[in-house]
Amino acid sequence: MTLPVPFEHVREELRDRDAAAFVHVGREDDPTLRYLGRAGRVDGELAVVVTAESAMLLAADAPAAARESFPGDSVLPAGGEIPTGERVAAVLDDLGLSGTVLTPRTVPHDAALYLEQSGYEVASTAVVEDARVAKTDAERLRQSTVQSAACAGMRRAAAVLDATHVHEGRLDWEDAPLTALRLRREVDAAVAAEGMLSGYTAIGVDGEPATPRSETTIEPGQTVVVDLAPQGPDGYHGRLVRTFVVDGDGGWTRRAQLAAEGALDAAIPQLSPDGGDSVVTELDAEVTAYGFEPSPDSGGYGVGLERHERPTLDATDELPVGAVLALDVRVSDPAEGTVRLADLVAVTEDGGELLGAFPRSLSP
Repeated sequence: MTLPVPFEHVREELRDRDAAAFVHVGREDDPTLRYLGRAGRVDGELAVVVTAESAMLLAADAPAAARESFPGDSVLPAGGEIPTGERVAAVLDDLGLSGTVLTPRTVPHDAALYLEQSGYEVASTAVVEDARVAKTDAERLRQSTVQSAACAGMRRAAAVLDATHVHEGRLDWEDAPLTALRLRREVDAAVAAEGMLSGYTAIGVDGEPATPRSETTIEPGQTVVVDLAPQGPDGYHGRLVRTFVVDGDGGWTRRAQLAAEGALDAAIPQLSPDGGDSVVTELDAEVTAYGFEPSPDSGGYGVGLERHERPTLDATDELPVGAVLALDVRVSDPAEGTVRLADLVAVTEDGGELLGAFPRSLSP
């Protein structure tokens, strides 16, 4: 049987470090468990044990969903118990193992303590975190599907804003003031209709930070930043940010939007394994060309089982083919507001490839 890619990486690490097993314990939404276990629909505490010969998932009651989704060799019931470090240590003992056990840096302290008390030497490894950086074709397909839901949510945001009318200095929608919270609820409903979780949706108005619970009333001419990071049922995220203005007068806002759009257009072709440094350079150069000061918040960050993960666009992180990043550009002025655009882009040998596309116009 061909080993799933995650286990190949882990087993190579076990060989290189002469370790007996890799262990992780956590809840079903833990990114490492999602990556190794593919058990996103299983509720509760779980544990994964990978050895040179086998890969096992421990679930409290070994539910059928775990058996169907786990790509390893077996799912072990925990007899109704939470699969703690003590239970994992017992499994390792039953396998006759000894010596070093590798764990992610995020393993619960009590689990590591149980392993140490059972005579195992616990050592940290970033092997799973490293493996998650480059997405497989199947992972990118999942993210493309989630990104389609993000586009549906953004279409709903644009439709609601387009349907507003000015009343007493504010924007009304369906005979009531349109607030950031009302807009977010409409967006989340559109994402849910696509079969995805809202994950994270935030609305920023007139330069205020985008927050999920903002009840700010939206007024004509204000910038409205819609920040979406929906999540699929298997845990993978999308990312899409757009800025809209209703009844604006152009000027600063229009120039800022052109700068942000130009920055993305210049940076995306640079998103290749050798182009990490030039991506940020292109982002900043285009914004500067329009007379704006580059924002320290502009840049790129990985998107996958977490909204923000590796890689980042700096000299310390590699940028392998298959990595998926959000390129995020911000232009801000305390007196004018904020224009922000972000797209989800996959790294290829020849430059970035957009995963999903949505218009960048200020007009909803």
